[in-house]
Amino acid sequence: MNTPNSSVSRVRQLERHVFDLTSLLTAGRALHNILNPDKLYEVLVAIVAEKLEAGPLALFMYDEQKPACRLVRTHLLPEATAPGFTFPIEEGLLWQNVLQYDPFPVQSASGEPLFERFFKSHHLQQFQSALWVPLFLKDQFIGLLTLGRRADRPYDDMDLDFLKQFAATAASSINMCHLYVRRNAEKDELSRTLRNLSMLYNISRAMTHISDLKQLLGYILEQAIGVANAQKGSIMLFNAESALLEVQVIQGLEDKDVQQKINSGEFACRTFKPGEGVAGQVYATGQPVILNKIDENDQFVSASSSFVDSIVCIPMKVHGEVIGVINVTNKQDQSIFSDEDVNLLAAIADQAAVAINKAQLWELSVTDSLTGLHIRRYLLARLNDELLRSRRFGHSLSVVMCDIDHFKKVNDTYGHDSGDQVLRAVAKSLRTAARAIDHVARYGGEEFILLLVETDKRSALQAADRLRELVAATTVPGLPPVTLSLGVATFPEDGPELETLVRKADSALYHAKEAGRNRVAGYRETPARPEPHPPIRTSP
Repeated sequence: MNTPNSSVSRVRQLERHVFDLTSLLTAGRALHNILNPDKLYEVLVAIVAEKLEAGPLALFMYDEQKPACRLVRTHLLPEATAPGFTFPIEEGLLWQNVLQYDPFPVQSASGEPLFERFFKSHHLQQFQSALWVPLFLKDQFIGLLTLGRRADRPYDDMDLDFLKQFAATAASSINMCHLYVRRNAEKDELSRTLRNLSMLYNISRAMTHISDLKQLLGYILEQAIGVANAQKGSIMLFNAESALLEVQVIQGLEDKDVQQKINSGEFACRTFKPGEGVAGQVYATGQPVILNKIDENDQFVSASSSFVDSIVCIPMKVHGEVIGVINVTNKQDQSIFSDEDVNLLAAIADQAAVAINKAQLWELSVTDSLTGLHIRRYLLARLNDELLRSRRFGHSLSVVMCDIDHFKKVNDTYGHDSGDQVLRAVAKSLRTAARAIDHVARYGGEEFILLLVETDKRSALQAADRLRELVAATTVPGLPPVTLSLGVATFPEDGPELETLVRKADSALYHAKEAGRNRVAGYRETPARPEPHPPIRTSP
């Protein structure tokens, strides 16, 4: 027979149960709206701590790959139990208890550990656990909540029932949160992949429209540095004649004057043998290398002024043959290079290698092998294009014809090898003096031609005289001083057509020669070059 006290107790239990269920319903609605894992873990632990007035708490998430439980949140525990702690899942009595789904004690009523060996071997005593609450989603174990003893009373059946119901709600919320995070990560990955593909497509399309090798290399390097968010970089190509890797272009140096001189060939960078240093190793093996701590790796061959902290080296291959290496160094945000950086750079390198090979073949077809300058046919084509542009925009355009003084005497006196040395020295001076937008070519024999874009007659005469002085200051060991005579003609005043400008520049050159050599003449200062008289026929 029920007594009044037992009836009151029963009513209170029912009221408490209703309150617990209402709390769970409210908590479930709130938890399902939390889509940040860290925030969700924090709220889960806070609910249990407040509802049960529990002692030390710890929440672990299960990593199926290890398999192990990883600590993600604590309450009333020392800093030594910070997130990052893990313990392995091992078959045995403890794990069999976990698989029962229900909360279960890990201490006896007197406070003695029930799984002492396991707890000691994995340092679990620090969590002061009295009760473990497994988190299951259907039959999949996803985590574990551990509770310490309460100072005033033990956990009763209603507490355990609440924890069981709460564990199911928590598991569902955690799963939903993780699915949301995973979906967003996959969405971000898809967006990143599409963005990268679009970028690579645009880079590939741009490469196909750049035939000038130096310009192409600069564009490739600019894209590689940007893709990797790097501070600087360089491109090295293998020179079959020297059997060395040589720097062709560099970007990102603080000293822009030095950078310009390196890129123009005025300053020489260190070369590498195959297998030497990181770049040499990448060339020899055909495999990319990523070094995020240069000072800890003896493969990197460094100058004291290189200021390299981290580097990625990517081989460029054509038909399985490595033709060069792309190097990018130092992340802009001081972070480290990742596998994604390597994959993107490798994709650029694959496209770059084909474009570079094509540009190299083109360069061979339009470049004079002795001087390294473009040949006459190429420059005349460029002159025609620049004339069309000058007509359209109303710009001036000047043509400079150059001839080495007394070159035949050098060949006759010192031999053709010495003559070749003179030709190379003059060609180098021409390249040094020309602007990036100008064009220089060997016209034939000891003659050269320069195309000065957007340059009027007065400026062209000044530029030609500076070039004359530069050549006059050039010395070739064992040979007499080298001098140059130059003739200048300018569009539009000296003529509207390609042939006219070249003929008049040549006529001005003839006048400079006739006036004593080692000087500059403009077409307007000269009479037309006399045409040779035909031979007089006499009757037999």
